[in-house]
Amino acid sequence: MSHAERSHTRLRLLERYELQATSAEIFEMAKLIAHGHATLVARQSRHVGHWRLAYKGRQLLLVFDRQRRSIITALPPSP
Repeated sequence: MSHAERSHTRLRLLERYELQATSAEIFEMAKLIAHGHATLVARQSRHVGHWRLAYKGRQLLLVFDRQRRSIITALPPSP
């Protein structure tokens, strides 16, 4: 995951979930998704999906790239 992607994800988590996440925490979230601890909500493409992850008492909606095993962004919470 590039510095720009980490910065983008960190900014979206703060903006949309009021969650200040470190790079290590974002890596931990990606690992949880990769190891089956999240629910697939929608497929965006062959390798990219929208996942719901319970993390630190919040339900996060994250875009995860299976091929690169990284989080691309955090989507706004569903109503």
